[in-house]
Amino acid sequence: MQLNARKILIGLPIAGGLGAVVFPFAIYFIGLAVAPPPPVPAETPVPPMIADALWARADGGRATALTPITHISMAQFAACIAIQDFWDTTPGDAQRVAACRRYMPAIQGLEYLSGTHMREANLKPSFREGLGRFSTTVWMTHSWTKAEFLSTLAERGEFGFGFRGAEAAARGFFGRAAAQLTLPQAAMIGAFIGARRVDPWCDPAAAADMRRRILERMRDNLAIDDAALEAANVTELGLAPPPAGHTPCPD
Repeated sequence: MQLNARKILIGLPIAGGLGAVVFPFAIYFIGLAVAPPPPVPAETPVPPMIADALWARADGGRATALTPITHISMAQFAACIAIQDFWDTTPGDAQRVAACRRYMPAIQGLEYLSGTHMREANLKPSFREGLGRFSTTVWMTHSWTKAEFLSTLAERGEFGFGFRGAEAAARGFFGRAAAQLTLPQAAMIGAFIGARRVDPWCDPAAAADMRRRILERMRDNLAIDDAALEAANVTELGLAPPPAGHTPCPD
């Protein structure tokens, strides 16, 4: 009886350790099985300035490559968030995530692309959709380069007002090609990717504040310096006329 108890005490940690290793793999492969086929990366390179702005919006930090999501990177990210949460008691978690993004750079942008991929496959929010989105996000970190990720984000991202892709957004917001955008214009393009509800034609101050946050991230990422940030931050938005069908601004 004593021997059996010893076997149980020894076996339980071993079984738990094996379960901790095997379970995430099982979830990952099940998610890939129930998800639509993984997305194919875009082939058209994105202009460097827009790439830097999108990387800042995706919370990529100073990383020069995508970090594969693994047991170790997830554990490091979770531990970092827990430590930051212990010391930082202010509301919200943006600063905590920013402090830990070195373990999972660009996770926001990757998750956004995965969610877009699920919607295009007509998957509604559900357990299957969430599982597929998780596995697709992990798959992209192992299969794509940083350049492929940014090109795909620029090509398939939604920038509001019916603008799909950075090229359409550049022409819609500023009346020029994406390759011709200035730094402050590229930063605003980066700020607007995703479901943004700010209307820059009706609320230019809010749009400028969004632009400022992207510029600050670009500075933190060493993509621009303080002088470039300050000059871009005081530049007028320089918007083109609003698109057809734009809702009139309230008085």
